[in-house]
Amino acid sequence: MAEQEQVKIGLVGASWFADLWYLPVVQMHPNAELYAICSEGGGSARRMADKYGIPHVFGSYEEMLEQAGLDGVCIITPNDVHVTIAEAAMNRGIHVMSEKPLALNLNEAEQMLRTAQSSGVIHGVNFTYREHPGVRRIRALVEEGLIGRLQSGHFEYTGDYGVAGPPGWRGSIAKGGIGGVLADLGSHLIDLAQYVTGDGLSEVSADAAFKHRDVNPDAAADAVIFLARSLQGAQHTFRTSWIEHQGTKGQTIRIHLIGELGIIEFAVSHLGSALSYTLHEGGKRVIDLQQNGLPAWNEDDPSSETSFRPWRLTDRNEVWKWIDRIIDRKDGTAAASVDAPTFADGYYAQSVMEAVMQAAEERRWVPVRSME
Repeated sequence: MAEQEQVKIGLVGASWFADLWYLPVVQMHPNAELYAICSEGGGSARRMADKYGIPHVFGSYEEMLEQAGLDGVCIITPNDVHVTIAEAAMNRGIHVMSEKPLALNLNEAEQMLRTAQSSGVIHGVNFTYREHPGVRRIRALVEEGLIGRLQSGHFEYTGDYGVAGPPGWRGSIAKGGIGGVLADLGSHLIDLAQYVTGDGLSEVSADAAFKHRDVNPDAAADAVIFLARSLQGAQHTFRTSWIEHQGTKGQTIRIHLIGELGIIEFAVSHLGSALSYTLHEGGKRVIDLQQNGLPAWNEDDPSSETSFRPWRLTDRNEVWKWIDRIIDRKDGTAAASVDAPTFADGYYAQSVMEAVMQAAEERRWVPVRSME
């Protein structure tokens, strides 16, 4: 059997999250070479290069894309430059994995999606939580018709890292977008809702809280609540905040689905996971996720990243799967997995977010725009 050709991967951005989520996974992949990294000025990129043994370091993405001969690039930067970097890469035929949200606004997201489609590159968005074993089990239960036709759902993602003030560039309208936490955490919720229900949103009504606006005019939204009607007629509520005290939970995601035949309830935090369903006929059943390597939710357990995202350093990581798709393309078998979020999914989340913030400002129901 012929030896698999290595794909050369570069990173734009050398932050703590690149260190947590991207760099170790690219390094672990047997058919990927962690070939280049860049950051503004090159200082943080040099530190990560020393840690991971990356051979090429650049002080700008332009130099890296022009000189490194990359197969793919990961964009782990503030939201306002996603479009510029992605366009430069795709116009060179370089495959792109973008951190979520896809862009700063819907116009940029549309531009990125159209370029991705016309260029033919493999494109992905790091909507990580599709790979949570509990999420995948929920999706399977819904597809099996366990709770019948979906009537309503509640989707929640909260944290407390914005309590003291806007959390870095994520809390900046200029760098992260006016939605703030809606872009940072809420984009995951929007993707998860579509993923587990198989149904998109048609229109939304919303309220947004700007707790730090009085001391910082550039402060983005800190908490967002919105109502939504789905394309198939279900009613949903969404809530996201980075100013909600968590204790030792770290961050918390909750999904509650109500169907004609029963309900599904799911929660995950840095303390573990819990999944159950209750049918009108048959009572409540708790689903044991420990066989998937997940500890049960336990308030007495220490807070752990492994309890929250145990697939981070596995082949289920979205970055790993994106690399697999690049390899498939090289082998001539590049069928995109339905479970691999692409720029189309990023565009959809962006369209919902834009409708939500418009609804919050105008105090009315706003339709979710689809790309023609």
